[in-house]
Amino acid sequence: MADDELEVAAAEGEEEGEKKKSPMKLIIIIAAALVILGAGAYFGMDMFFGEATPEEAVEQAKAAKAKEDKEPLTVLALEPFIVNLADPSGKRYLKLSLTIDCKSEDTKTLLEGKMPIIRNDLLLLLTSKSFADISSMDGKIRLRNEVLLKINAALGGTGEVHAVYFTEFVVQ
Repeated sequence: MADDELEVAAAEGEEEGEKKKSPMKLIIIIAAALVILGAGAYFGMDMFFGEATPEEAVEQAKAAKAKEDKEPLTVLALEPFIVNLADPSGKRYLKLSLTIDCKSEDTKTLLEGKMPIIRNDLLLLLTSKSFADISSMDGKIRLRNEVLLKINAALGGTGEVHAVYFTEFVVQ
């Protein structure tokens, strides 16, 4: 019987030893995985969100400047418009200078060719406005959008002109 008790005790000891080793292995594996994930997260964040060194920032600025220098300007300044406004008194006039920003050099050339049509359409639009229509900020923005629509319509509705900028806006 003593042999049986020793065998049972030995078997229980082996089971207890395996149970003790098993959680330790699991803890080590989890700790190693966390260290690897943490290192990966750190290097990933550093790569995507890290700040550029001053030398890198200068190089990026030079590259952007070189790209801007290679691209031709796609803006076209129009001669100023001086029109009477549609006010009942008839004593107010508008002096408007604008610049057109188009998508390509081809569009700029097309605009230059259609300038008599564009100027005619814009003169008709501007003379239909009263001081009350254009005196507020909303009125000026609405006018700018209408000018943009007129210019794109003169080009056949292609939408090649994407912005119009007022460079002078005087009402007297």
